[in-house]
Amino acid sequence: MGFFNSIFGPRNNRSAQVAKERLATVLVDDRYKLTPEMKEQMKLDIAEVLARYLPSIDPDQIEVTLLRGESNDHLKADIPLRRGGSES
Repeated sequence: MGFFNSIFGPRNNRSAQVAKERLATVLVDDRYKLTPEMKEQMKLDIAEVLARYLPSIDPDQIEVTLLRGESNDHLKADIPLRRGGSES
């Protein structure tokens, strides 16, 4: 068993950490009453505003998440930008 534990060691710790992060996400979402529909509308609104300045925004690629911090919660928007034809 020691051999397998050294190879696959902290598997339970990783599962526990993932479960803990998922629970924190659910608790933060519940605190702010942010439904999936509201998140989707927020993504569309963000894309609409950013399209004024960056024409390559795809609303389907935007990910909006609420994260639980030490003393504050954080709203995170991950917004991929498509590269143009000429790169520097």
